[in-house]
Amino acid sequence: MNEPLASIIISNYNGREHLLEFFESLEKISYKNFEIIFIDNNSSDDSVDFIKKNYNYVKIIQNKKDYGFSGANNIAARYATGKYLIFLNIDTVVDRNWLIELIKVAETSEDIGIVVGKELYYHERTIINFAGFSSDKYLKHHRIGYNERDCEMYNKNRITFFASGASFLIKREVYQKIGLFEDLYYAFYEDLDLSWRTWLAGYKIIYAPKSFIYHKTGAILGRKNPRKTYLIERNKLRTLLKNYELKTIIKILPIYFVKRFLVTLRDTINLNKDSIIKLQSYIKAIIWNMVNIRSLIKKRKFINSIRKRNDNFIFVLNRKIELILMKDKLEYQKN
Repeated sequence: MNEPLASIIISNYNGREHLLEFFESLEKISYKNFEIIFIDNNSSDDSVDFIKKNYNYVKIIQNKKDYGFSGANNIAARYATGKYLIFLNIDTVVDRNWLIELIKVAETSEDIGIVVGKELYYHERTIINFAGFSSDKYLKHHRIGYNERDCEMYNKNRITFFASGASFLIKREVYQKIGLFEDLYYAFYEDLDLSWRTWLAGYKIIYAPKSFIYHKTGAILGRKNPRKTYLIERNKLRTLLKNYELKTIIKILPIYFVKRFLVTLRDTINLNKDSIIKLQSYIKAIIWNMVNIRSLIKKRKFINSIRKRNDNFIFVLNRKIELILMKDKLEYQKN
């Protein structure tokens, strides 16, 4: 196959401990026509010096402050020259065919906007962290294959509602039309938000299991971090408010808040020590979204300007993903 230029974009904040193994895996990939853009969010470790010393082919961007995952990747994308933009976390190790398999799928159809591979755990390399996603109306998502042993059932190309931000490909033409990540998010739900917008604009997102990575999940902000809880809650709410049609928001928003309240109430009754943190996060998330209502309205206008699909399409899409999964499970069990 022809090898169009691919721009691999890597954002970093104090990730020096991951860099050696990360770059060792990148240097072994079978696809050769790529550039690497390394953007650093004002790290206090020696990440940038390490890259300068050992990888002189890497383009380095040094931010004077921490813009988070979203902001840094948006800045780096403006320097990318490839036909494809590939976003990759530094706390990963990639398979030799990781990139070529993403591009093979991307090249098969103009309708495909994003391609995402399989994500396996770094410490348990036969166990799946991600093999596609679906979601309910309230953005409670189903991570397909989560904590299951990798098997043939998860080795089929299929549609997915959204792509994990740890590693995915987006076509330049799609990025130029619909934009990239929401700068205000910093981290979390930026991948779902972008993926949702991709579907609304008329493109598809494909899960390509022959492309895979090993991910050190939770290595950046940790698994139980109050700031992480807050970011997830505020970004989740904004994503819902941005992408749904107004009539849908009116219907589901009250139920959304009731569901969040009931989760907190359940945790409190069960004496869950994190219940107060969750409650504080919910309240702060609502306040933040109210404060940023003007930018939300502006974003909604933009999304409506590129919208080719309505909310019913999204609901049907997620049901279809689940039905395809059920069919694959039945076939796998028979065999």
